Amino acid sequence: MSTLLKEGLPQGTSILLVGPPGSGKTSLCLQLALEGIREGCEALYLTTESTPTNILAHAQGVGLFQKDDTTGTKIKFIDAYSWAIGMRKDEYAIDRINNPSDINKVSLVIMNQAQILSPRSLVIVDSVSGLTLASQKKERIRNFIHVLAHRILRQGNRVVFVLEEGAHDMATINSLRSLVQGTIFTRIIDRDGCPLRRELRILSFIGASPKTSWMEMVLGNEGLQLEGG
Repeated sequence: MSTLLKEGLPQGTSILLVGPPGSGKTSLCLQLALEGIREGCEALYLTTESTPTNILAHAQGVGLFQKDDTTGTKIKFIDAYSWAIGMRKDEYAIDRINNPSDINKVSLVIMNQAQILSPRSLVIVDSVSGLTLASQKKERIRNFIHVLAHRILRQGNRVVFVLEEGAHDMATINSLRSLVQGTIFTRIIDRDGCPLRRELRILSFIGASPKTSWMEMVLGNEGLQLEGG
């Protein structure tokens, strides 16, 4: 998995991506989505935390793609955020969810869009925490991930489930790890007088033996790079 950011996730992979706000989870998801699109695959991105327009602006702002590059606009967004702030469906969204507290409806919308994707496409749920907090039914998170991962992998595609670290206790996170093939943690290192440092750790990955040490995520001319480990 040392080539995670360059080659993306293998076909039929399910990942749990866990970290606090601002630790680079969305940037990592966007990097994987954009790399897949550049290789001829598709990417479906459910957003509960921001509008698709703002997500694309973030991707461009951190250098994941350039202003004259249309790659970002090829991400197929499902907008589960705009309703919360009284906005119409975002211009970059192919679908909109007005009530993300209905987990069954959310799952159905994702699958309706995912089933028309080409093989090896990537589905991103950013974030599962936003959906479960809206529903106030946290016990449904396990079933949501289990069912959705099974259906997406059966189609030969890949899926990343994003979790906000502070929204779930470790017992919950550990129980969810059994439902996926890999778990990635991100974190922020904030030392006085030093720039913020964002790090990634591949905690587990079925069928591989990844380094489990922390690696720094650095934004360069070719997007995110992993250093150290």
